[in-house]
Amino acid sequence: MSEVKSFRKPYNPPVNKMTWWLENSFYTKYMIREGTAVLALFAVLEIVFGIFMLALCDIGPIPTLSGIAPYAWYLQSFLGNPVIIALNVIVLVSQLYHAITWFALMPPFVRIFMNKNSTELLPRWIITASLYAAFAGATVVILGVAFLTV
Repeated sequence: MSEVKSFRKPYNPPVNKMTWWLENSFYTKYMIREGTAVLALFAVLEIVFGIFMLALCDIGPIPTLSGIAPYAWYLQSFLGNPVIIALNVIVLVSQLYHAITWFALMPPFVRIFMNKNSTELLPRWIITASLYAAFAGATVVILGVAFLTV
């Protein structure tokens, strides 16, 4: 069996500088959206740190202030730090941007048929509206639970 040698050269577009993605608005939006993952990582690490501080608490039959000192420090000193508050505001804005761009991406890929006998698809605006309604509903439920437990 003979081997066939290919003389085809793959096209590798030149990347001249580190800011190549700033030259096209599509790539800029894409890179910003992907960059929100770093801020989501910060939020997750912050929550894990809070769980760790809660696990360090010594809660006996009668909780005392000294027993919950690690979690109290986390709530007051760590989360109350102006730098952490500013970072959390930035994380909130970035995650809202991420959700909005994700909801804009979903309708072309979600193929929901109107009924089983036709090939007519559900309109894009219905899919987008249902995503925003689910987002708003989940936000209301989470805020309701958070404020009712205080």
